[in-house]
Amino acid sequence: MEFILINDMKLKIMLSRSDLEEFDVRANELDYSNTETKRMFWDIIERAKKNVGFCCDGMRILVQLYASRDGGCEMFVSKLGDAYRDYLPAEGDEGSYLHCQPLYKRDGQYTRKGAFRFDRLEWLITVCRRLFNIGYSGESSAYIGDDQSYYLFLDGLDATGYMPIDEYTFIWEYGSAVNTEATAELLCERGKQICAERAVEILSAL
Repeated sequence: MEFILINDMKLKIMLSRSDLEEFDVRANELDYSNTETKRMFWDIIERAKKNVGFCCDGMRILVQLYASRDGGCEMFVSKLGDAYRDYLPAEGDEGSYLHCQPLYKRDGQYTRKGAFRFDRLEWLITVCRRLFNIGYSGESSAYIGDDQSYYLFLDGLDATGYMPIDEYTFIWEYGSAVNTEATAELLCERGKQICAERAVEILSAL
């Protein structure tokens, strides 16, 4: 079991097949509604707290899990900020774990806009390249805030609901979702525009 602290808000956990066998679970059978999965997860989080100081006590978090060919898995744990509080289910609900999923076009229009924050410009560019390569066609814009963080707005991606992992969840490897409306208002006062439109296409070429 290996803990990689990406930043104060995100942790990567690498679990081998033998690590999962210790908890008597398989990577392709993990389900948070299952008692064994819950026990395993909170045991691992407690170890992460002791090993690398990653503490998420009392916080809402996003958990992503990717099974590996050798029977192990990689787990990404991201803390969600206060901007999500109004969107999250009540304490104890199974919907405490969020994933990102695209909301497809209705009558030719994308239904929602998602916003994502990145600590480094290279991570924003990497995400744009990957989005471009998988054929993302929604409108997009990019900004830099006074906090020197980078922000990407994507039409058709909603990160506020309880969703299964899909082709777009790789975004969480590089950044974190933020409240769209609150972030847009903040950037209007304390941010600078990088790309007003076609951000994915433009930045993917860098």
